[in-house]
Amino acid sequence: MAGVGTMVLAASILFGAPAQAGDYVVVQCAPGLNASTEARFSSTSKHFRGKQDCGRKSPGVQLRHYLDPGETGTVARRYGAWVWAAPLGTAISGGSARSRLENADGVSGYLVVSPAVGDGVVTENQNDGKQHLSAIPAGSWRYFSARLQCTAPNQGNRCVGRAGAAHTFLKQVRLRLTDLATPKLAVGGSILDGKVQRGQQSLGIIAVDEGSGIRSTSVTVNGTRIAGDDLVASCHLLPTGQTTRMAPCPKTVGKSYSINTAVPPFKNGTNKIAVCVSDHAQTGVANTACQSEDVVVDSLCPASVVGGGTKLHARFVRSGKRIARLKFGGRTVIRGWLGDARGNAVPGATVCVQSHSDLPHKKFRLLRTITTNASGGFSYKIRRGASRRLRIAYRDGAAQISKGLRVKVRAKSTLRVSRRRTRPFKPVKFSGRIPDPHSGGRVVVIYGTVPGAKKRFLVRKARTNAVGKWRASYTFTPVPTTTRFVFWAVVPHQNGYPYSQGHSAARYIRVRP
Repeated sequence: MAGVGTMVLAASILFGAPAQAGDYVVVQCAPGLNASTEARFSSTSKHFRGKQDCGRKSPGVQLRHYLDPGETGTVARRYGAWVWAAPLGTAISGGSARSRLENADGVSGYLVVSPAVGDGVVTENQNDGKQHLSAIPAGSWRYFSARLQCTAPNQGNRCVGRAGAAHTFLKQVRLRLTDLATPKLAVGGSILDGKVQRGQQSLGIIAVDEGSGIRSTSVTVNGTRIAGDDLVASCHLLPTGQTTRMAPCPKTVGKSYSINTAVPPFKNGTNKIAVCVSDHAQTGVANTACQSEDVVVDSLCPASVVGGGTKLHARFVRSGKRIARLKFGGRTVIRGWLGDARGNAVPGATVCVQSHSDLPHKKFRLLRTITTNASGGFSYKIRRGASRRLRIAYRDGAAQISKGLRVKVRAKSTLRVSRRRTRPFKPVKFSGRIPDPHSGGRVVVIYGTVPGAKKRFLVRKARTNAVGKWRASYTFTPVPTTTRFVFWAVVPHQNGYPYSQGHSAARYIRVRP
């Protein structure tokens, strides 16, 4: 039962509560799991000799004491040792080992853990020649050592005698390592060059970790994972989840990914790309390093199945220019041509027509795709509507060429009058409506004059309600004779209203004395 209790204690120390950083368990010189070891032998006397024999029926990592004929003994505190060193960025935080120690002629064996600087702590020193399962105490240790040393000189300052029976045997070593190092990460590639991105782009990752090494990489776009690698096959893991190496995973990893910005989770506009790398953790939380960048994507125009276009022309038919000025409700036509670098037509290519209202900070939307004819030409009829900006684009893979056009449409208001005939001091009401979009809260100015007169006079200024309707009233002063007045409503150009200045039809009112 005592043996069972010892095993439970060792297991509780080995697999206790996980640290804040990730932990992993390294198996060394354990027949049936791993017959190798990364311990290094060191000695301060030629009388101590080490040997590795981690086979199933072997004593494991060995230390013995030998005196050649004529030797007088070993100086006090001289030793031999097998030492496991935690990799940079990690610490030995627990574990267990099976040992068999025996002393002779003042030479004794023991196990010890020690920090990078300072005194060590003995974890086992029962020199009875029997096998013991020893727990490695919790802590933050740099080294775990199995030692054989002249600890009790029997003649002067020396351990004198053959001391052939003195030995330290060790196997079934399980070290729990806590990884305290965060990986270092560098990213690059065409997708991070600061330009507007389209089509297929590259992303490169270089990651370095001083602790357990790089276990995984991950690339997410707007919170959705699109690429990455799990390097578990390179981390020397056992089926039990333990590992056979002190630094199990690759220290340096370089990866390159091809990313298509034209498919979800990418969207047109600003996208957040996050690149993360993580080290190895059997329990607890792996250390992770991330970098994120905002990337602007414009995949509104689908890639053409016919490539090679490098020259694009587009104009309005009537004006031959890239700006069209239209009356309210007017229409026009765009005509264009696509050619290659030598000036030859590119037939069968896809050309996109994109548009947004002529207001700041609006995003283009795709109106239509057009296929070029045998001569590389294309046309598109502009529908009625407000002032707008247009973009004619052609995309060949990640490369896009485009031409910007602009339609300026004059505003218009309806105009109604409550009286066509009136007398002085009787109010006349004016009303009307201006078209959407953004017609609420706009200024409308009513002017009047007498036909044939050179000057106009201001009647009223009105402001539209939420649906673009407006009202105003006016009272005439006395006139000497019956007079015919003409009135009209002007809608001036206004910030946030996608029309240039326009006016209503005229309305006439006859005023009698």
